[in-house]
Amino acid sequence: MNTKGIAVAGSIIVDVGYTIDLYPQKGNLTKIYNPVKSTGGVNNIVIDLARLDDTLPIKVSGLVGRDVDGEFVKTRLLQYKNVDISNIVSRGRTSITYVMTEDSSKERTFFFDSGSSTEFDIEDIDFENLAADFFLLEYLLALGILDEADKDYGTKGAKVLANAQKHGMKTVIDMISEEKKDRYQAVIHPALKYVDFYISNEVEAGGVVGYDIHDENGVREDKVWDALRQIKALGAREWVVIHSPTCAYGLDCQSDTTIAIPSLKLPAGYIKGTTGAGDAFAAGLIYAAYQGLGLEEALKIGNWCAACSLSAADSNSGVMAFEKFNY
Repeated sequence: MNTKGIAVAGSIIVDVGYTIDLYPQKGNLTKIYNPVKSTGGVNNIVIDLARLDDTLPIKVSGLVGRDVDGEFVKTRLLQYKNVDISNIVSRGRTSITYVMTEDSSKERTFFFDSGSSTEFDIEDIDFENLAADFFLLEYLLALGILDEADKDYGTKGAKVLANAQKHGMKTVIDMISEEKKDRYQAVIHPALKYVDFYISNEVEAGGVVGYDIHDENGVREDKVWDALRQIKALGAREWVVIHSPTCAYGLDCQSDTTIAIPSLKLPAGYIKGTTGAGDAFAAGLIYAAYQGLGLEEALKIGNWCAACSLSAADSNSGVMAFEKFNY
């Protein structure tokens, strides 16, 4: 039985979301409206976990600026009694993502001001104070220094994950979608040697294995199963999970069992915003793993959390307590 909680380390970001009528062509103008400011990055999963279970100990490790946005992040997290922010370091300037959501399609475009988050380094992580059962590192490919090469581990992020395992923690990774395909091999492959639970969407999984597993019609199921096993072969030990808007796919690395769980069907008009839905899925999956549940149940909980998240315009407020889980 896990009792020490979950540590979440990585990019701490403020999200500022706007609705737009239509994404403009280069040189053109579009109107932005309905600004919504919320915490992003690791804070999304932290808050989702805190909302799922207010008795779950959660520890946060990351870097915020000595500015108004840094104080906004810390104040927001302190609204949850089970969140420990004592491992957050303050220096420089807080990272901000500007999220533009097209009103009709709900498709999002992101503009990322990395601030000082890319300076977050191994020395900023106090593993003794972070003592937990699970350790999540996110977002790989956007971690700056931690994505850099390391002569012993491949990358500094891989070294972080190895240290977490040495301290008795199960490791989890999440990542961003990256346009430069060669970076997946350079950054993600070394990390997978020290990963217990792998989570990504279908685009990111395609980057990891080196070929697209989706097309204009969605996930190619003839390719997703091979991708799951290739990621296992790269080092993932417990679960490999790929989520998409229509279905979540998983591989139990111990039993070699594959599972597909379709997403919940949502009524017309239900979706208020899509920012943070992937983080909500990851939070549900990690929570299920922490509770010792099986992969099939974990995929259902992940899908349910994502669906809850879609009901709100911001990143977190749609996520409900686990006691309300219904699939």
